[in-house]
Amino acid sequence: MTKAMQMEIDHLRSSLQSKTGIEETLIEREKEIELLQEKISLMNVQQLKETSITLRKDQSTQSMDPPKGPVYVAKFDYEQREATQLSFKEGEKLEIKEERTNGWWLAKSLDTEQEGRVHIDHIRKDEENELSTLESLELFHYAMTENVDIPKIKEIKMRSDVERASLFLSLIKQDSVLLNQLREKEHGKPKAIRWYDDGVQLTSPSLIQCQEVVSLLTYKHTNINIIKSSPDIVLNLLPVLLQNEKVMYFKIQDTQLTQDCVSSLCNLLANNKSLEEIHLTNCSIDDKAVADVTSVLKTHNNTLKRLSFLNNPLISSFSAQSLSELITKNSTITELSIRGTSISSDGILLILSILSINENLVKLYLDMKHQDTCTEYHDYDIVKDRLIFV
Repeated sequence: MTKAMQMEIDHLRSSLQSKTGIEETLIEREKEIELLQEKISLMNVQQLKETSITLRKDQSTQSMDPPKGPVYVAKFDYEQREATQLSFKEGEKLEIKEERTNGWWLAKSLDTEQEGRVHIDHIRKDEENELSTLESLELFHYAMTENVDIPKIKEIKMRSDVERASLFLSLIKQDSVLLNQLREKEHGKPKAIRWYDDGVQLTSPSLIQCQEVVSLLTYKHTNINIIKSSPDIVLNLLPVLLQNEKVMYFKIQDTQLTQDCVSSLCNLLANNKSLEEIHLTNCSIDDKAVADVTSVLKTHNNTLKRLSFLNNPLISSFSAQSLSELITKNSTITELSIRGTSISSDGILLILSILSINENLVKLYLDMKHQDTCTEYHDYDIVKDRLIFV
């Protein structure tokens, strides 16, 4: 962190204290703010968001306790489809309790007090909510370090170090249009690293960013998502991540996995005792890769419960035999997804024949195009409750 940035943040914190008048709350936040200062670097915004649930909004005029987590608004009415989900009405305000990597966040309705899972696509951030100290710091850092094409922000950046923080704070409190512009730009900015309560998501990460993530992983980070990465990065990350006994969920998406990547993954799976889910989505997986992965899972792994080869069109009906043998010989895998592959009707029927005599696999995810083939299968009644067409 530069000396100028340090002075700006110190001044911003001082301005917040004088403007809110809630000195006691700010004292309680002293340690969090000190940590935020240390983390304003490569992963500043992500680390700020990771600690967001520990910071409260200044709502001292309200008689009820303010939400501890960020507040979102429901985009439309939603009726729960599973017992763990939350039903809500359009416009209903929801306090986020946990942000999870799978997109299903734990939320509490501020209207009904009910808790449950909501999907991030069904909600939006409550832009009418009063600015918190955390969001002020986030937006200040974004506005001062990024090339923000907003004239008023450009003017502030030309002022002295001492003036910037107070001018910025006054501006975003008085100009709601500018505040929303900043929020939209900051929220829409691609984030290479995003931390959640249960893990981390890496999107097109550099090697340095990967090393930073590895150094920050703790016992609670059980879910790892890698998106749009290079084979070299994956090769570097696989040993470190899959030798971590805390990782339970591992997903690689929109990334070309070479044979070296697949071989490394298989070697690590043979000795891994913690991983419960693997999702290889749009990863150029072919029949040989399927054969390699299923081979190690048949004989050397008894902890994996869910396996997904979603959107890998290079997988053909040749893989039906490998998948059938996996279902037969592996007693721990309960869910398998082969959606978005090129497995033909004959391949699907081969898998169904194994499914009808083996009850270990509880859910098989298939494309809608295979529904007619499955319903015409002679033992369809035996397997129908385990088939999910999407």
